[in-house]
Amino acid sequence: MLLRSYSIKIIMKKDLRPLLFSSIAIVPIGGSTISSYILSDYLRDFFETLRYLPLIWGLSTLSSFLVAYYYFRQWMFEILAVVIVAPILVSFINSKRFENIKIDVNEYYIEIKFEVPMKRLSFDNPSTLFEYVFDKALKKIKPPYLFKLRSLDNCGNLKVVPRENSIILRKRCGDTVVEIIISNNDKADLKVTMTY
Repeated sequence: MLLRSYSIKIIMKKDLRPLLFSSIAIVPIGGSTISSYILSDYLRDFFETLRYLPLIWGLSTLSSFLVAYYYFRQWMFEILAVVIVAPILVSFINSKRFENIKIDVNEYYIEIKFEVPMKRLSFDNPSTLFEYVFDKALKKIKPPYLFKLRSLDNCGNLKVVPRENSIILRKRCGDTVVEIIISNNDKADLKVTMTY
């Protein structure tokens, strides 16, 4: 109810664009590379891009095999190797552009700031939105902080603070506070503060 009255709207519909971007792979030889680049640029997450790679590989391998068989038979294995390997490399390197984690340490606490890319998805309540952003952030945060943050699932209630141009979702677990600030539909700023 609180999110519905809030000025930032989270669009409620199934996102078909990743499938459309994956279908570009039907273009022989270079289609898989182009498709994986556009898809990773849209999803901004390597692990989410990996879910679409079997479709990209299937379409691109079929079209590239036919072209290579009739026109470039002597280069067939090289072309198929490029079609299979290039999408992984391209999506991994492109996704790295969106990983901007910052860790500040002082004598009292550790602060982790991270910009989490979001797609325009539907969220029924603030708890679902918090879990989505928090789970995406956990994929990027490394030990030793990761183990402490995983315990947040079992404690603390979610507090929702609406502001004029943003919404803040806050959860506390002992000495650890996780704050997610959402100011538009493309990204969420995650801030974790934990004492020593």
